[in-house]
Amino acid sequence: MKRQSTESIENLRTVGKRYNELCDLIDQAKNDKKSQKDKSEKIKFDKKIQGLRQELKDYKSSLTKEELEAYSDYKKIRLDIKYCELRRKGDKIERKIFKKLNPAYIYMIPAAFGALFFTLCPALFMIIGAFFKVDLVDLGSSYFVGFKNFIMIFTRDIEFQKALGNTALFAFITIILLMAITVLMASWLQKNTKINNFVQTLIFTPHISSMVAVAILWVLMLDPIGIINQILAVFGIKGPSWLLDPRTSLISVAIVSVWKSIGYYTLIIIAGLQSLPSDVYEAAKLDKAGRFTTLRKITLPLLAPTLSFVFVMKFINSFKSFAAIDVMTQGGPQGSSIVLGYWIYTVGRVNSNYGQAMAGAIVMTIMVAFFTIISNKAFKDKG
Repeated sequence: MKRQSTESIENLRTVGKRYNELCDLIDQAKNDKKSQKDKSEKIKFDKKIQGLRQELKDYKSSLTKEELEAYSDYKKIRLDIKYCELRRKGDKIERKIFKKLNPAYIYMIPAAFGALFFTLCPALFMIIGAFFKVDLVDLGSSYFVGFKNFIMIFTRDIEFQKALGNTALFAFITIILLMAITVLMASWLQKNTKINNFVQTLIFTPHISSMVAVAILWVLMLDPIGIINQILAVFGIKGPSWLLDPRTSLISVAIVSVWKSIGYYTLIIIAGLQSLPSDVYEAAKLDKAGRFTTLRKITLPLLAPTLSFVFVMKFINSFKSFAAIDVMTQGGPQGSSIVLGYWIYTVGRVNSNYGQAMAGAIVMTIMVAFFTIISNKAFKDKG
């Protein structure tokens, strides 16, 4: 019995030895083929490799069931050895790369790829396309028109002129309301109490909701017979047709935009308030400074970087406003609520006048950049 077991183990070793011999011959033939430059010699090595593979295949078919299991095990071991060799080579290459290149640049590649193909390339296409009559179906039929697109939107496009004024008014309303409300709410909610944490959760909920869903909800609430006018009627006030009146349509959309954003920006300002040094407030208490004086002379100046971030982000989002306008008013009535973002969509996507839409997008970009630089400088001086 012991003799049979020894013979069986020896047979299995023979299987592994023969398998490795044939695989080594195949690998050697492949390496020799790579070093050859003559085509006829390469053909000879191809035939040799095919013959060795056929010999390996015939040898496998001649094995018993137990020997086939050993054959499979040796095959797995050989594959694992090759995989380890590849990993070792890869590690060597990686070490060489990291010696010459900062790893941070490699980790930035995905973000750089997104910025290049989804920001820089579209921006470059926009700048070039603003000077052409663009046909996206057949770009070859597009032709150069110079500054004609800019002249058209500033002199003949009444909706663009309305959109400029509405965008400035929309940004002004949303920023003033948001800054005032969020600073006051953050001052109240900055303490770490159960009721404050609960209120923070409540006011943040609209931010995680879809703007389309929020807009549909407010369309129903601002209906002439909606809940807002019904509440006003209880106090004897006749509510207006919020979204159907040119005087109130833009203000209504601005209120909805502010309502949705309050939670997000309030939490940012709360984080800014909690990072302020407490010894400054203790000194103010010793000097018997009132709450308003403390807010005006200590809190707001120290909070200037946070307020600058809130101001710039909301200002940019005001210019990009689209979903609320599209769902609630579609730019009406009589163009009273159309803003630049919605105008660009209407002219470009709906009317297929991509050249003028790109020209308007450049104007909007310049406006955003200009006011952003001014606001950063103003908040920096204030800080």
